Amino acid sequence: MKSFIGGFFLFSLFLVGCRSTKVTNTQGTADSSLGTKEILSNHVHSFPTFETLVGTLDVSFDNGRKQQNLPLSFRMKKNETIWLSAPLGIAKALITKDKVRFYNKLDATYFEGDYSISQQYLGVSFTFEMLQNLLMGQLILKSRHTEIEPDHEKYKGKLSAEHFEVAFELNSKFRMETTELLQESENRSLQASYTYQSLDDQLFPLIISLLARQEEKVTKLTLQFNNLQKNTPVRFPYNVPTGYQPLTLNL
Repeated sequence: MKSFIGGFFLFSLFLVGCRSTKVTNTQGTADSSLGTKEILSNHVHSFPTFETLVGTLDVSFDNGRKQQNLPLSFRMKKNETIWLSAPLGIAKALITKDKVRFYNKLDATYFEGDYSISQQYLGVSFTFEMLQNLLMGQLILKSRHTEIEPDHEKYKGKLSAEHFEVAFELNSKFRMETTELLQESENRSLQASYTYQSLDDQLFPLIISLLARQEEKVTKLTLQFNNLQKNTPVRFPYNVPTGYQPLTLNL
């Protein structure tokens, strides 16, 4: 079944005993003198500065019928590559600006495709930049028709883009706190909320909680980043074993 939930979690799961990491307090007071343009500019400039990022990504998945927890090794080169590996290399994913690739040793299958599949399964033209923004706590969609205003401790905004209505809240540090993408015509939505950790005086996501709905179906996904390190040398080994069969997606 071609579904919004299935399509979205294709990207999230293959992006995307846990060690405790301290949540950084991002509470404060919003600057009531700022308008939409200034707030958006501050949000864009709040994107963490790094060339490479490595760590672990603990994934929890629950769709009401199946629950799964999976630790992944995570490596990233900003604006270029995201690499993930399950324990013992059972599954790997390599996501670049042009391609999405992954293989699974459990069923000897692999997938390789471009981002055009996102239009088919999500109804939106997904890009590497959007995926990176989702992982780093930035606005996923952009629009000239964006409205943001200070509201006590937060900045509340809304926009329309790619057939979605988007509502979001930034914290006092201009980092994404919550966002909701709503497509009423298809009776589907995606909600995301963030907590943050401090690394070299910058805010990186600690926990991303995702909730996708399509009609009566609800899927939950939690991503927790641990042991993050910036600007270390990274490699992205990826080689599909001989004899694996191409995977035909039927989400």
